[in-house]
Amino acid sequence: MPIDSTIRELIQRNGYITVEQMMHHVLTANPGSYYQQQTILGETGDFVTAPEISQIFGEIIGIWCVEQWYKLKCPTNISIVELGPGRGLLMRDLLRTVQLVPEFYNNVNIQLVEINQNFIKLQKENLSKFDVNIKWLPATYAIDDSPALIIANEFFDALPIKQYTKIKKDWYEIILIVDPLDGKIKFDKISMHKELQSQLEQDHINAHDGAVIEESLESLAIIRFIANHFKKHGGASLIIDYGYDIKLPQRNRSHYGSTLQAVKTHQYHSLLENLGEADLSAHVDFNALRNTAFAHELIIDECISQAEFLIKYGILQMADRLRNRLAIDEKHIIDQQVQRLIAPSQMGNLFKVLAMSRKN
Repeated sequence: MPIDSTIRELIQRNGYITVEQMMHHVLTANPGSYYQQQTILGETGDFVTAPEISQIFGEIIGIWCVEQWYKLKCPTNISIVELGPGRGLLMRDLLRTVQLVPEFYNNVNIQLVEINQNFIKLQKENLSKFDVNIKWLPATYAIDDSPALIIANEFFDALPIKQYTKIKKDWYEIILIVDPLDGKIKFDKISMHKELQSQLEQDHINAHDGAVIEESLESLAIIRFIANHFKKHGGASLIIDYGYDIKLPQRNRSHYGSTLQAVKTHQYHSLLENLGEADLSAHVDFNALRNTAFAHELIIDECISQAEFLIKYGILQMADRLRNRLAIDEKHIIDQQVQRLIAPSQMGNLFKVLAMSRKN
């Protein structure tokens, strides 16, 4: 059944659905959901991620993995886990780098959390030359009981969110209904429990009439799982995504708007038209991730921009080495790739990097 029809059926049955429920069905819950049936990523698909821009990105993540392994006192059985690995390009470039440290490479097993059978096939092709054990998992919660380096690049932005809006002095949850007049799916609102009302009023003292806030309960649940896994087995995690890191008292009027968006063939797409045919995502609230991690005894090693992270781990020096191998008329390709990853007007500032580990 097309996702649009599924959404309409759910609304007819229950009167409405929440934004969180809509995203769940559109993106992952059904065989026809966006992330279950996609076959293409990259320039010919709907969007491009950093590993498709330059091999240097995955190589730097490999350097980070080796560094964490040493910090963990070089365990002899360690998993590198990637959430939502796409075509497997990040993992390919990562493994090519960690091969340079045989004592690490020979103790690694790979776990890929993936629900798309088309992508699993591509991942197997791109990783076939590496002599490592690779396991595919249906969810984060299936990770093996071992020390783990958990990597999530552009994964959290696609997790479902709840949206709340302030109308005058009261907060409401944003929902979707079918308009009885024209039959179109539209946004509406419903009242919320007094306890949640009070909490939102207390937390968001700078919110104005018409303000929108977003909350991803699934994201916070994954952070709690990671914390519990590290408590038992040790490990470190790297979350890279576009979003914001703003403490609640520091939020101003410009920080209270909807970030939910649909993208198809690299263009913004109407949110509620042809549901299931476009990618849905929302900016990641890194402050909420940090607070949850800290509350569950994780150390925040750093929460910085993608540009700061990549420069810290040597992207400029690596680009120089790559550039020296190319013909004069090809050198500009490396420059374009690096600028796309670190320039403030590109991915450099919008994307954040959150590195976490277990308190020793």
